[in-house]
Amino acid sequence: MEYYCVMVRTGQEESFKKTALEELKPLWPELELYFFRRTLRTNQGKCFDAPLFPSYLFLGVNAFTAEFYQKLRHINDFCRILYSNTSPTEIQGKVLEELKLFISHGENWGISKVQFLPGKRVRAVSGPMVGLEGQIYKVNKKKKHITIISSLSPDGKKFDLLYDEVELV
Repeated sequence: MEYYCVMVRTGQEESFKKTALEELKPLWPELELYFFRRTLRTNQGKCFDAPLFPSYLFLGVNAFTAEFYQKLRHINDFCRILYSNTSPTEIQGKVLEELKLFISHGENWGISKVQFLPGKRVRAVSGPMVGLEGQIYKVNKKKKHITIISSLSPDGKKFDLLYDEVELV
């Protein structure tokens, strides 16, 4: 299975996923599309779901052919395949391992328990990110948010996750 990242119009991720699966799955039955969401908390303490990577979906297909690409790019709200439409880049190595960990825990993430490690590294000890280690960018104890830099994002994109309980190591 080969994995790629697809950029779509912001706010249209779910509709793109639905349409893509309807149109492409009959021709490529092995096709998988993932749109990850996370749980965040408002200043008033209410929880809500938000995209983990707004505008981005991850796809898995046995072979990324020219025919597949032509059908994919004609689906409404498609912007581009990363890194460029002329040379799609397959996700490999450490980034692929992290993506597979994300996939194994499903598309909708709840709240994770984390441990803070020396050197500003974090390791999830429960929840959808269990086993994942990442670089901590910032911690907001009041909101119980932790900002992490993910290796899935080549530009060092930061995203916030909620944590339920923390243990100092």
